[in-house]
Amino acid sequence: MHHQSAENAIYHAEMRGIIPVQAKNLHPAEIELIAIAMAGNEADDHTSAAATVLRELSGTRVEVARAREAAVKAWLSAMPLGEELERLRAELAAAKNRLAATAAEMPPLKSAIASTNDAAVARKEAAGEKRAAAEELRRRVDRARDELRRLRSEAAAAREEIGAVERRVLVRRQAARALQLAERAVAAEAHTLAWSAAAAAEQAARAPGAGADAAHHDVVALPARMLEELRRGVEAEERKAEARVEEAEALRRAAKARRAAAAARLAEARARKREAAEQGRRRDAENERGDNAARRSRSGGTRLAARKLPSWLCAVGRSGGRSQATAMAAHGTNR
Repeated sequence: MHHQSAENAIYHAEMRGIIPVQAKNLHPAEIELIAIAMAGNEADDHTSAAATVLRELSGTRVEVARAREAAVKAWLSAMPLGEELERLRAELAAAKNRLAATAAEMPPLKSAIASTNDAAVARKEAAGEKRAAAEELRRRVDRARDELRRLRSEAAAAREEIGAVERRVLVRRQAARALQLAERAVAAEAHTLAWSAAAAAEQAARAPGAGADAAHHDVVALPARMLEELRRGVEAEERKAEARVEEAEALRRAAKARRAAAAARLAEARARKREAAEQGRRRDAENERGDNAARRSRSGGTRLAARKLPSWLCAVGRSGGRSQATAMAAHGTNR
């Protein structure tokens, strides 16, 4: 209805010569405004009102054209922004998808992290237990070493005491044999003197008289057989004494050899102990530097060392027992 009224107003205005025919090219809104203006001011001066409306409409048309041009320019300039907006929307959708995928992956990762933390705590506890076991084993080894040192010192003291006793017994045996030889020599000399006295008395009884020549009264006449027997007896005693001296020298050399062998065994045991201590220190250093695999190998090496230690102690004990048995056998031989 408004459109028809606007067309009627334009028609009447054209008929009256108020507006030109080009007013038909106006926008429907402009035509409607013209119709409203003409309908509202129809009783007034139609010429002035129509001119005023046309001026306003011309300004409005110019403004509308400018606005349309600005809108076209804005639309043209907004086309890259739309593409950018679409791209950003696509990136946002992709980011949302990635976020959703990440959120879906979070629970397994959290459970894996929790299990890893539990495994790390368990490994730490196991490592602490292994360190405690290693410390306890090290303390046991130290106590065993101290006990071994004490036993060795006691064995050395016992060997020294046995050696001193053997030396005293040897000296006393040599003194006893020397006394026996002296006693035998004194007995032989007494026997010789007694026999000489008897022979002298016999010779004196056989003398022809008191006034006879007494030039050889200090000479005792002995039969050649008896003199040879006395000489052989003295030589036999000398040979026995030399044999006893050689036997004593042989015993001394044997005791010296036994002491040297015992010292060599002691040095060998000390070398084995130093080597075992060095191996233990190397294992400790490797255990401190190693990772889980190294710690597992370290625990195996520690168990191996723990298994080898009693056998090593038994070997040392057997060597000490053999040395003590050798010393006791030598002592029995000296007896």
